[in-house]
Amino acid sequence: MKSKLFIMLKSPHEFTGMDLMKSIGDGSNTAAILFEDAVIFAANAKKGKELQSAVKEVYVMKDDWEARGLPLAMPGFKIIDYPEAVDLIMERYEQTITV
Repeated sequence: MKSKLFIMLKSPHEFTGMDLMKSIGDGSNTAAILFEDAVIFAANAKKGKELQSAVKEVYVMKDDWEARGLPLAMPGFKIIDYPEAVDLIMERYEQTITV
């Protein structure tokens, strides 16, 4: 089974791909990187927990997070920078899927 990395860009109230992520990810070796308004998932405990039910790891882009000045409601989410994101996309996961 291939490891999958989901790239998320939309805020929780705009995002409609959670069921898709669950069905194609199978919960095994899956992760999501939150870019742009998707970092709001990390500030919303209810939506953050829903995201954690779809993937094993969640990464939050530091620059996007800091630009919004939000509190971190999901301590299990990992704050990363661009070099770390590139490593995840290019080296650590076999498939990258933008949802």
